[in-house]
Amino acid sequence: MIPEHWQQALDMRRAHFSIAEWDSLRLLHSEDVHIRCDRLGPVCWFYCYRLPTSEHIAAMADFAAAVDSPHWCAQRMQDRGRDPHLRWQHSSGAPEQWTASEGDLRYSFRRAQGLSPGLFLDQRANRRWLRAQSAGCRVLNLFSYTGGFSLNAARGGASQVVSVDLSRTFLDWSRTNFALNGIEAEAHEFWATDARYFLRGCAKRGRRFDIVVCDPPSFARASQGVFSLKKDLADLLRQIDEVLEPGGLVLLSTNYEKWDQRTFVERVHQVLREGHYEPGGLPELDIDVATDDVSHRLKALALRKA
Repeated sequence: MIPEHWQQALDMRRAHFSIAEWDSLRLLHSEDVHIRCDRLGPVCWFYCYRLPTSEHIAAMADFAAAVDSPHWCAQRMQDRGRDPHLRWQHSSGAPEQWTASEGDLRYSFRRAQGLSPGLFLDQRANRRWLRAQSAGCRVLNLFSYTGGFSLNAARGGASQVVSVDLSRTFLDWSRTNFALNGIEAEAHEFWATDARYFLRGCAKRGRRFDIVVCDPPSFARASQGVFSLKKDLADLLRQIDEVLEPGGLVLLSTNYEKWDQRTFVERVHQVLREGHYEPGGLPELDIDVATDDVSHRLKALALRKA
C-alpha cells in the first residue's frame, strides 16, 4: 500500500509531467524527510536516510508498480564519516546496469557504483541551461562525475568539452554516456586528476575557457590533499577566475547542507566580487525537485565575467 503523502506527491507530478517508459523524474523529494525516490526508466531508486521498515519495503514495490517501473532499489545513505564499504542495499532484483532518458539524451545507470546510480536529477534545469549556452564554446567541467554537464555541452554544440574528475571509473562512464548518444568522445578531453592541479596547469600554459562548470563535493580526499568546500572554495574560485575568458560564464553549485543559497552566494561574491561578475541567469529548479527546505536544496549560481 502506498502511503498517502507518497500518493499525493505522485499525483502532483502526474499533473505536471508525462511519465513515459524511459523517462527520469524525481517522484519523492521533500514530501518525505527520510526517503526520496528517483524514477529512472525501468527502475525506481529510493534514497533512504534511515533504515527502512518492512512496511516501507512493501510500499516501495507498490510505488514502483504504480509508475510502471518493473524494478526498484533502496539505497541506505550513510553518514560521510562511516566506513564506505559498509553498504546496505535492497532491491527487487534490479539490473546491475540499465539506461533511461532525460529529454532527448540517454544515460547509463549502475546499481553498485556508490550511493547514487549515476545522475543527479536536481541539476536537470542547469543542464538544459548549459546546453543552451554552449554553441561554439570551450567548456570545462570540473568534478565531472558521470558527465551529465559535459554531455549537454557537447550536444549543445560546444567546440571543446573538457571533463575533469579524480575517478577513471566515472570518466569511462562519461564516455559511455557520450557513446549512447552518438557523440564522439575522442573529439573531447577526459582528465583523471585533481581539479586544482588541472587548473594550475591551465593557468601556467595560458589555456582559457568560455564556460566553467564546478559542482564540487563537500569533502573529498585526493592526491593533492583533502578538499573541503568550506575551507577551499575561495582558492578554487580564484583558480577558475584565472582560466575564464572575459565575458565567460561560470556555473557553480553545491548540496552542502550547512549553507543556504544566501550563504553560498555570499561566499562566492567574497572572491568573484560584484562589479567584476554579473548574474548569468540560471533558471528555477524544476518542480519535481523544488523545496523550501534550505538544507536539502541545491544551491546554484551562474555568473558572467565582466
